[in-house]
Amino acid sequence: MFDGAGTWFYVHCAMAVALIWSDANGTLEPMVNNFEKRIGIYQEPSPDDEDITPPYFIEEEPIDSSFILPDSLRIN
Repeated sequence: MFDGAGTWFYVHCAMAVALIWSDANGTLEPMVNNFEKRIGIYQEPSPDDEDITPPYFIEEEPIDSSFILPDSLRIN
């Protein structure tokens, strides 16, 4: 019943290694773009996408958590 299971596992591992290798070499993105152009779903990236800063880089004031401490140990 599971005679070919080992073959599929090794094929999957080989494809995963090839995918990681092509991404590390920088050839994955152009290859995917060419494939998308060939099947007609490619869209040019917006120039506005490069200048977006993620919201988690916004600096905030530090929170004073000394309100839990007794009066003798609080920061003045």
